[in-house]
Amino acid sequence: MTLTACEPYKVKSPPVSAQGPKKFILSPFKTETVSSSTAPVGIQSFFFRRPTEHQVVKLKPPKSILDQVRIGLLLPLSGPNAALGQTMMEASFLAIFDGANDKFVVLPRDTRGTPQGAKAAAQDAINSGARLLIGPVFGKSAKEVAPLAAEASINLISFTNDRTVAAEGTFVFGFLPEDRLHRIVGYAASKGIKRFAALVPHGKFGEKLLADYERTIKAFGATFVSYERYLRNTKSITSAIKRLGDFQTRRKALILKRNILKKKNDPLSKRILKKLAEKTVLGSLSFDAVLIPETGKDLKAIVSLLSYYEIDRKQVKFIGIHDWSSRSLIKEPSLAGAWYVGLSPQPYSNFVRRFASVFKKSPHQLSALAYDAMALSSIKAREGPQGFSLDKLTAENGFYGSAGLFRLRPTGAVQHMFSVMEVTPKGVEVVSPSPISFSVSKTSPKNIK
Repeated sequence: MTLTACEPYKVKSPPVSAQGPKKFILSPFKTETVSSSTAPVGIQSFFFRRPTEHQVVKLKPPKSILDQVRIGLLLPLSGPNAALGQTMMEASFLAIFDGANDKFVVLPRDTRGTPQGAKAAAQDAINSGARLLIGPVFGKSAKEVAPLAAEASINLISFTNDRTVAAEGTFVFGFLPEDRLHRIVGYAASKGIKRFAALVPHGKFGEKLLADYERTIKAFGATFVSYERYLRNTKSITSAIKRLGDFQTRRKALILKRNILKKKNDPLSKRILKKLAEKTVLGSLSFDAVLIPETGKDLKAIVSLLSYYEIDRKQVKFIGIHDWSSRSLIKEPSLAGAWYVGLSPQPYSNFVRRFASVFKKSPHQLSALAYDAMALSSIKAREGPQGFSLDKLTAENGFYGSAGLFRLRPTGAVQHMFSVMEVTPKGVEVVSPSPISFSVSKTSPKNIK
């Protein structure tokens, strides 16, 4: 299988099709009256018939072209996010070759990673006959594209996780934080955890996350005990952690206890005093789990400080909504036993291996979304343009893809099913596999089980 990167929309990237032996095809030339002498070498005479004198030749595209189902693929193929756009486009091509028929044609267009670029790319794809738009990646760009799609009476599957973009006919295909929260809180509650806390960064993301977190905790009959917010610097994070664990009060309690025991000077008091010498604080915490919406270096710094200020993993369960499977995080002692939400390991691993075998590199996690969106589109395209209708795209049973189970909802939201993973010194283990079907849940207002 040979794959070729497409050019930005300004250069009119050729459509991509699964026609014949898995190869690309080019758009037909514009139909106009020309003589065979001007025809490019190799072009069949269907497009370049020799007219008789004073005869007007009306050119008609072949039936195979009329039967094509075209979709626009809007990705940042240039600019600072070009690498992301490239790997997502490659994943999309992989889905085409895996399952599309010869009528399925993709129109890649470069958004340049900007709202203005996305708008121009979308309009160009619509003008070229797209009956569905996939992309763009970012929320602001999706907001620019949505009105164009609505005006053209076609649906849009964007890759953003900004739920404010969601509307009838405009789908938010990114992994929604509220779905991840629902999964991790629900699992923790099922294991007997009833008191939750959070350590969340300042900003709009933190505000939205806290609101969703509190609502989810209440839905599972648990208690949201406390939270603290921080700026992204060591001083602010340290202060927030000390406040969250009530460090100063617990520290004073320890000092007071030591002073009392020193005055008694009896054998029992001396033994207790010796044990307290190893502690920095006294008293228990008011929560059993703490949400940490970070990963990478920021997560490592935070969990180390949590342990230092006596919010220890042995007392409190650390929970997260981002991927904590990297080698550096697994080796972090303070993170051992932590739970986080992840993609279904088996289908995602299969996708990663397949992608790597073709492109000789590892895909970005968002590439799984690109694969699934394109695979869904290629399946629905077999029904013709009507396959992209709202009713067809929002099948109640959902679809199972490289990122696991998902379904598009009429409101524009997209529900993804996740697994719950545990960090161990030997690696990551699945403690709760991703559900393989959507069904009514007695404990969840979202009816996801």
